[in-house]
Amino acid sequence: MSTIKVMSIIGMVLFPLCFVFASAFAESDVEAAIGWGIIGAMYGLGYSITTFVKLKKESERVAEA
Repeated sequence: MSTIKVMSIIGMVLFPLCFVFASAFAESDVEAAIGWGIIGAMYGLGYSITTFVKLKKESERVAEA
């Protein structure tokens, strides 16, 4: 589960950063705000897929035991 821990730590830094930058650029540079939103969304998608796959493998391992 170390992959999930590392991705969680990165997410705790990246998501607020993306939110702050997207909010800051919302009035002045719309394309930059959209870019920061897409960065946050793409990382969130990768994180959710990784977590789902790890959880599925772990539950199959526990069911076999």
